[in-house]
Amino acid sequence: MSAGAEVLVVGAGPSGLLAAVELARHGVPARLVERSPAPHRQARATAIQPGTLEILAAAGVADRFLAASEHLAFARVFDDRLHPLSESSFAGTGGRWEFQCSLPQWQTEQILAGRLAELGGRVERGVTVVALEPGQDGVLAGLAQAGGGTESVQARWVIGAGGAHSVTRQSLDEELTGQTYPGLALAADVAVSCGLPRDGGALIATPAGYVLLAPLPGERWITFVGDLDPAEAARLDQAGTSAAEVVRDALERRAGDAVRVDDVGWAAQFRMHRRQARHLAGRRRFLLGDAGHLSSPFGGEGLNSGLHDAHNLAWKLALEAQGRARPGLLASYAAERGAAADHVIETSDQVHALAHGAVDAVRTGVPGQPLTPGQAAALARARAMLDTSYAGGALAGEFLADGTAVPDSPGPGDRYPDRVSLPGPRHHLLLFGGPPGDAEALARRWRGLVDVIEADGDPRRAGLAASGAVLVRPDGYIGFRAAPAGPAALAAVDQHLSRYLIPA
Repeated sequence: MSAGAEVLVVGAGPSGLLAAVELARHGVPARLVERSPAPHRQARATAIQPGTLEILAAAGVADRFLAASEHLAFARVFDDRLHPLSESSFAGTGGRWEFQCSLPQWQTEQILAGRLAELGGRVERGVTVVALEPGQDGVLAGLAQAGGGTESVQARWVIGAGGAHSVTRQSLDEELTGQTYPGLALAADVAVSCGLPRDGGALIATPAGYVLLAPLPGERWITFVGDLDPAEAARLDQAGTSAAEVVRDALERRAGDAVRVDDVGWAAQFRMHRRQARHLAGRRRFLLGDAGHLSSPFGGEGLNSGLHDAHNLAWKLALEAQGRARPGLLASYAAERGAAADHVIETSDQVHALAHGAVDAVRTGVPGQPLTPGQAAALARARAMLDTSYAGGALAGEFLADGTAVPDSPGPGDRYPDRVSLPGPRHHLLLFGGPPGDAEALARRWRGLVDVIEADGDPRRAGLAASGAVLVRPDGYIGFRAAPAGPAALAAVDQHLSRYLIPA
């Protein structure tokens, strides 16, 4: 048996890489294994949402994504002659960045692998996890090397980020339950000649089906071609016919001369799913990303959701590994991210339905019911992944003295809108008003876990009407608020922290 590992991460896709990065940033090394012997060069999932950029900023790589990617501020719908039908934008969604970053998945993985190397980690390639056996104090993992060797590793925890065919999920006796959307679709990395603007994604709705085109770096585009008819689908199984040929012909059939395909790079067929495991954790094992949930690519949230999973789990697992967490902290991962996955699937369902509604409107000539301004704004925030909330969960609470007026949001469990500005990987206690000396004892009691900051900004940004204290978790969500400022507020914060952390 080989030496043990504190944390074994299975799968070096985006979510597994970010999990290893975040654990390293919190002071816990992880062993990251990947069955593929070499990095891939496929476009796959390409959208990095505004809310995801905020967590990538915490990981120290947002600037690299911003520099490498195309910035997409709009989502537009066109007919088959590229006449505009509708437009929505990320403006006003309330994030630091009001656009998506678009770049091939292999580049996302390259950036995250580079950051992991900076933090002292690496990806072990050509290593397949073939078995996981949980025990009282850890999980025994059986590893198979590409060269034929085998290895047994005792890990305290296992993070399953190996995709939809996850060995970690299988070891939990979990299934991805839900539905598969009707029909077959194609994805491809293409170069096209067209009149589409490169500041946004474009859905081309035609009587023959839809085409989704979004810019990629290097004057390329990612395309999804859906609603393949039986003849198109059958061609994919014909000897001598490549997916690239089918992509080219399918685009021509739908958009004609309006979009001319100059080159097809990577291409693949796929089916769309809305599925989720019942439980995202169990007996020292955790599921991230596609291992635990699948959603329609129309929402552009699948890859992002896995990154948010990793960001949520890493700080909790690090505190557990360091002996500073009570049992409820790690247990909150499955509850919080399970509810978040429900929301992602609901959002992708809505975008999926809107896309097919646009196709139906073109086919029938009967326009669909447009979204109200309020509905459009809510959908934009949901797609941007800025509306995730853990309100009502075990880690959210507040203390409000009688007569205290507090704005509706953000509240406990909500994202702190200025989280990008907070330094370091710890909790942050923001004090608005009140004698700063009152917090000295609390800072000593929670040293190494909580940084106390005398805030000088607008308290309403933190969910306070005036003076008070707001505790922001390491992942940038408000865990607790207390008002007004004073000893009672600090005592309430201390009591809240004691529910899930162990003081110095």
